[in-house]
Amino acid sequence: MTDTVASNDIASTIGRNVSLDRLSEHTHLAHLDNADQIRSAFPVMQQLRPHLNDADDLLERVQRMQQNASYRILAVLDSTNVIALAGYRLQENLIYGPFLYVDDLVTLDTERGQRCGARLLSALQDIARDAKCTRLVLDTGIGNSLAQRFYFRQGLLGHGMHFSMPLIEKSASTTE
Repeated sequence: MTDTVASNDIASTIGRNVSLDRLSEHTHLAHLDNADQIRSAFPVMQQLRPHLNDADDLLERVQRMQQNASYRILAVLDSTNVIALAGYRLQENLIYGPFLYVDDLVTLDTERGQRCGARLLSALQDIARDAKCTRLVLDTGIGNSLAQRFYFRQGLLGHGMHFSMPLIEKSASTTE
């Protein structure tokens, strides 16, 4: 069950599964905290993370991230169905100080154009401000121009490049 609160009252919502904002008569924001709620996010998350095998794979990874990094999922629900989500965590480092990092931000292809992503980012900004964060940070692929345009429209600016390298080699059978 969720409590409905106004966006400007988000300070009281941290740590609880709540509905944060009304998008339309039948759509709201809520944190996904229990196993069934997290599993229900699989079709949306798989659109962004196609390497996920199934809802149980998602649940296992999310639970591990919740334990190790305080990861949370904020979702837009249409009645009871997840139509968009943002996975995030509160962090601190020497570059930014305290900040909110967005790991995942995705809207179902069939639900785009309803401003779900913008509403999620707005709610995440409120969460970050309440937690005394100085920045909201996310990464996107260099070739993901649609996402980059969206982020620019939302006021996010590029400030660097993200570099990575695989540390586990793929077996010969998976590369053929």
